[in-house]
Formats: sequence, structure tokens, C-alpha cells
Amino acid sequence: MKSYKKGFTLIELLVVMAIMSILTIVAVSQFQNAKKKARDTKRRADLSAVSKALQMFYADYGEFPSTNPSVGVPEFDIGAIWGGSFQDGNHVYMKVMPIESTLDDYPYCYVVSADNTAYGLFTYLESSGDTECQGNNYTCDGRSGYCYSIVSPNVTVDEMSE
Repeated sequence: MKSYKKGFTLIELLVVMAIMSILTIVAVSQFQNAKKKARDTKRRADLSAVSKALQMFYADYGEFPSTNPSVGVPEFDIGAIWGGSFQDGNHVYMKVMPIESTLDDYPYCYVVSADNTAYGLFTYLESSGDTECQGNNYTCDGRSGYCYSIVSPNVTVDEMSE
């Protein structure tokens, strides 16, 4: 009488573990890429919202707000900071200015022309496959490496990049 042992061999278990490891690595990588793309989408939306607020300010005053050199944000009678409100004495243009919290080296950046008739907003996008960032290297407030921008309609991005 032959006795058969039921179960898996060591090689079969190792093969299954190797396949599961490869699938896990691929899944985690895809998840990380999806998170980067989501943060990039938020960055685009943030700059678009700030751009609209700047256009409203321009409609009221005929110029864009000057910058506070120490923090690179619009400056008003009561001040404005990234993460704070964007307002003057009469209007609230944005209750809360967006803030970049994941990329310490690339905070959002706002620059304005010397005559306050043009502006540029800059950020960095993480997703390496993003076509809007490929080949771009803008400088804003002394920092280079920004690759995404929104500028006022009357100028080019190169005019606003330092």
C-alpha cells in the first residue's frame, strides 16, 4: 500500500510567494502613481482658483496685488498668506488661499510684474509622465524647477518666469 502525502511542495510555495510579491509591488507602485496624479490635479485646481480670485481683484482695482517679498504671496492692507484669506477691506476674494503641504521644496509661487498688470502662478507637478511639465523649468521667487504655471492673459510664461 502506497501512502500519498497531500499538500504543496516547497518549490510550489516559493513560486506562489514570488508571484504574490511581484503583484504586490506592481499594485503599490500603481497606487503611488495614482496618489501623485491626484495631488497634481489638486495643484492645478488650486492655481486655477487663485487665478480667478486675482482676476476678480483686477476687475475691482485695475491692477494685480503686489507681492510681499518675504512670503511671495499677494499683499493687502490686512495681508494675505498661503493658507490664509485673500481679501482687502471690502472684498473676500478667497476665504482660504490654498497651500502646498506635500512638497516643501516647491511651495506655490506668485509673482507680479513691476507695474502690477500681469501675474504668474507656479507649482511643481510630481507625476513624471505629465505632458504639461515635460521640458519646463521655470524659476519663481529665486527657486528653479517649477514646471506648471498659469499666467495672466497679457503675458507669456517666459516673461513671468525669472
